[in-house]
Amino acid sequence: MKKYLLRTAALCLMAMPVALSACTGAVSEFTEVTAERIARPAFMVERKFDEAGMTLQLWERMHQRGEPANIYIEGDGISKTMFGKDPSPENPVALHLASRDHATNLGYIGRPCQFRETQDEEACPSKFWTTRRYSPEVFAAYNAALDDMKARYSITEFNLIGYDGGANIAAILSTQRSDVASLRTVAGNLSPDMVYDAVTSPLDPDNLKAIAYAPSMAKVPQHHFIGAGDAVTPPAVYHAFIQSMGSTDCVHYSLVPDADHTRGWVEKWPELLKGTTACVSPIVEVTTPLPKVPVDLKDESHGQK
Repeated sequence: MKKYLLRTAALCLMAMPVALSACTGAVSEFTEVTAERIARPAFMVERKFDEAGMTLQLWERMHQRGEPANIYIEGDGISKTMFGKDPSPENPVALHLASRDHATNLGYIGRPCQFRETQDEEACPSKFWTTRRYSPEVFAAYNAALDDMKARYSITEFNLIGYDGGANIAAILSTQRSDVASLRTVAGNLSPDMVYDAVTSPLDPDNLKAIAYAPSMAKVPQHHFIGAGDAVTPPAVYHAFIQSMGSTDCVHYSLVPDADHTRGWVEKWPELLKGTTACVSPIVEVTTPLPKVPVDLKDESHGQK
């Protein structure tokens, strides 16, 4: 099957325009098979979630009711394929990361229209993965998906992990919900205006951007992972985001050597996942007859790593 799909995708490069729709279907099927081969060995079960005219691909492994869940949100994927009709990522990094997570309750949410079975514009309009990929209606769909998970599996709270543009989604969700216990981002696009070209990757004016919500996130326990070789979302993106947030004791970051935007994350992820997200409590002075020994807890705050 895999050899067939690879061969078909290669033939598409030489296809005449009349065959473009068939070729696009083959490429889409190939990305879905890739996702299955990542998720199934991690015992994650597939399901689709439809909301507000868009489809979200879910993979889940929920074993314990009444417990938290780690939820991964995929990156933007292919914003422009060779035919411009499928946003499914050739390398679903967030799904790879989820497959390395041993949490009791685990979920993955793709971006709108990724891994879909049909390219029908009415089934999932392309605006939800192009000009309106961070629109209010997209966030409403993610909130609905999380509400569905919470009710279906009696989840108490969520630890959100967002990759690439999924970091923008996860960050803003943490300000919209009261059940987000922590936030982690990987190669996170926390300032879309710094990352996307306004001409080739335009966004409608009402798209939501994490950097604008940064002050509201100051009390959210969070850890941001930045690839030292990332040319897509370089460290400057994170620095602009944290500067917009202002004073906080809840932010940690790690600059990861030998990692770029897509490579160098998966093998390191089980260890990186152990990195703290805890907020550092301010020092409280207690009156005591004993000499006071100053304790500096700022080592665990923003700027530690």
